[in-house]
Amino acid sequence: MSRLVFVFLCLAAVLKPCYAASTVTLDAHVGGDLQKTRFVAFLSKNVEYRIFSIVDPYRVVVDLPEVEIQVPGDRGRGLVLSSRAGLLSAGKSRIVIDLVEPALVEKAEIQPPENGLPARLVIDFGRSTHKAFLAASKAAAPPVEPKTIVAAQSDRNDKRPLIVIDPGHGGVDAGAHGRNSGTPEKDVTFDFSQSLRENLEKTGLYRIVMTRAIDVFVPLEERAEIASSQKADVLISIHADALDPKKLGVKGLQEVRGGTIYTLSDQASDEQANALAQDENKADVKAGVSSGDGSPAVSAEIESILNDLESRSKRNRSLALANYLISHLQQKMRFNIRPQRAANLRVLKATGVPAVLIELGYLSNDEDEKLLTSKEWRAGIAGKIADAVNSFMRERQVHVP
Repeated sequence: MSRLVFVFLCLAAVLKPCYAASTVTLDAHVGGDLQKTRFVAFLSKNVEYRIFSIVDPYRVVVDLPEVEIQVPGDRGRGLVLSSRAGLLSAGKSRIVIDLVEPALVEKAEIQPPENGLPARLVIDFGRSTHKAFLAASKAAAPPVEPKTIVAAQSDRNDKRPLIVIDPGHGGVDAGAHGRNSGTPEKDVTFDFSQSLRENLEKTGLYRIVMTRAIDVFVPLEERAEIASSQKADVLISIHADALDPKKLGVKGLQEVRGGTIYTLSDQASDEQANALAQDENKADVKAGVSSGDGSPAVSAEIESILNDLESRSKRNRSLALANYLISHLQQKMRFNIRPQRAANLRVLKATGVPAVLIELGYLSNDEDEKLLTSKEWRAGIAGKIADAVNSFMRERQVHVP
């Protein structure tokens, strides 16, 4: 399997750097063809930035100080297929530009305000070859990515059971989008997770930690580490699925809907579960921080995690929680025709921690999208899931004071 290579293509210094979060990219445009393409981001102020490339698939990443960013999204042109942006970590934002084919950054610069135009980040791409792209990549050392854990640490003197809630995606990784509304999955999962946290906290029985407290990107392994390092009793990851209309067609999208609860397994329970795992496991790649092969590299740590899959306690408790949630919610929440599935999901690899990933529904389905984008529906179902989790914790698995 190929491994992602991070590399600087260029490093530009600019006039009067500004690190204030008030710096805003007002808009961004793409123009050109498959030979030459220009990406322009209009800025309210000059900023420092760095650019590096990602091999397999071909991508170019722009790191900036913390800013509000608006980019063209899927409206690519020429050598640019698409782009996305968001908060990577405290004080840092990121733009990820997907390339149609190998292309080198021929020029990148901040152009100062002039002729009534604001400051502009201008990146010129020139068509290249795979060989040339790799050669340019090997010319410099890869950037070192900072730790991005932003979750609060629980009070270790507090002996109440700890529940870690993981709002899927975030920051530069928006996840899926509503087919009609365009609502990003990261907003749905964050709002839902906040409601779930509030409902569980009302009981006074648990310590609650969220893997992200703001709209920021958190790598998959760090999400799992938050749960394992604090010896959580349960990890619950919240997502909202979407299917590819190119594979199913519009009619097919309307036939697949409902929630699904996933547990961890080194073998997917079915093809749909495998497809979801492949997509979810690429979250780090979409943010420009990890491998594009959809599976973690083999290491002592990963070997330990894989061995943990055989842990009877974790496996049985995860399955019990999944089945408990389904049995308690099936009269209140619509489930998929196969509501319980298993897949090799990296976010669930928290050592020794029972974990489930809840797909609330399909943003690609019109009816599910209406529910997922309804604050009232999210609040109601979050309350029901909290009730089910509370009952599970009290009756089946752990001692609750």
